[in-house]
Amino acid sequence: MRNNIIIDTDAYKITHHLQYVNGLTKLYSYGEPRSGGRFPTVSYIGLQMIVKDNFLTSVTSEMIDEAEEESYLTFGTDKYFNRSTWERVKNLGYLPITIRTLPEGLEVPVSNSLFTLESTEPWFATALNSLESVMMHVWYPTTIGTNSLYILRDIKPLVEKTGTLALLPFMVNDFGLRGATSLESGGRAGVGHLLHFMGSDNMTSSRFIKDYYGFKGRAKSVWATEHSVATSYGPGRGEFDYVNAQLDRAPDDAIISLVIDSYDSINFVKNVIGSEEIKNRIINRKGRIVLRPDSGDPKYMVLTILNLLEEIFGSYANEKGYKVINYNVGVIQGDGMKRETILSLYKHIIEYGWSTDNLVVGSGGGLLQEGFTRDTERFAIKASHGELNHIPFNIQKDPKTDPTKKSKTGELKVVSYESSYRTIRKEEEGEDLMRVLLHNGDFYPDKFENLLKRAAI
Repeated sequence: MRNNIIIDTDAYKITHHLQYVNGLTKLYSYGEPRSGGRFPTVSYIGLQMIVKDNFLTSVTSEMIDEAEEESYLTFGTDKYFNRSTWERVKNLGYLPITIRTLPEGLEVPVSNSLFTLESTEPWFATALNSLESVMMHVWYPTTIGTNSLYILRDIKPLVEKTGTLALLPFMVNDFGLRGATSLESGGRAGVGHLLHFMGSDNMTSSRFIKDYYGFKGRAKSVWATEHSVATSYGPGRGEFDYVNAQLDRAPDDAIISLVIDSYDSINFVKNVIGSEEIKNRIINRKGRIVLRPDSGDPKYMVLTILNLLEEIFGSYANEKGYKVINYNVGVIQGDGMKRETILSLYKHIIEYGWSTDNLVVGSGGGLLQEGFTRDTERFAIKASHGELNHIPFNIQKDPKTDPTKKSKTGELKVVSYESSYRTIRKEEEGEDLMRVLLHNGDFYPDKFENLLKRAAI
């Protein structure tokens, strides 16, 4: 579908140029995650993708005609559409706006401005906030990136206590593309996850990182089967043929992930993996084998499979005193995984003496979709400043019935404050950490390497 920035907005915004105070010659707005959301901080990412997709294309006569027609069909009148303003934008060749942003990749306490948006031509002031609807979509990659950051924080102490820290970036894998609402949403959300982890089957997000941030090869995956592969061999002897085929065809040093619940996970481990035929092949290969027992209660199934694998291959105690299955064999759990269940599952196997090195997880809907909305982190964009006949004035929302929705006022900047960040007025003392991302059509993108460095701090 073609983008049309004029009408890629909420319909009622088409009418706003008729509603503002007379003489408005500048409007200035900011975006923030308000206090009271799920997480006390956010892992900020995604505005660069949104700006590149939506704000760099010149407005054309065809776009204006389409917008005018759509406006008439929506409202039943041709009096609401501000054609003259968009004709001026077309003639200018760019959107007369400046977008400033905090560097993406930073972890920022809520109730801080992440970006600002302002008009640079007096005649565009009343059209500025029609761009809000598109810009608000930054809530999604930021919220998913934030959730992944907190998953990382949840399990990192468990890995430090029982396992190998170098494995941490691969312990939570993005299985969510097929369950996303669109390729665009799956890609953007997957970028948020890849800010903190490297395991991902979401190739769209890997491509987005390349296209929007100029970085290749962030996402990593492995040779992995699915049920259509396993069941194509059939049950019984077919299960042996299924495993042998993977061992024959995958490189000897490759990681192989085998789905095992097509018929009976426990029988598969005991009688197929545990057979002398398959057991010896696994022992004698270089690469890792992980078994995926998705059906059933994750805690019960993962622990049961680990105990069966210990009977088959044996285990050893690592230097931290926790058990690890011999011969580079482990488990991957890919069903029912989200932040709470991931942490709970790792804690469960540790209680029974197992190292985190034995287990990786994959998460789909629980990583990219389940329970995440704009209100998860209470994202809002509000006007805070303007000019009336070129004379500056400040704007503020302050609802008596909900003080948490009180907005900031004035032109803003974000400064370093006590090893964190704080939003203050532009005239106050302190170096502004926000930078120009877009100014009158000139785009200043950041590199993903920089985002990774900031996310690692």
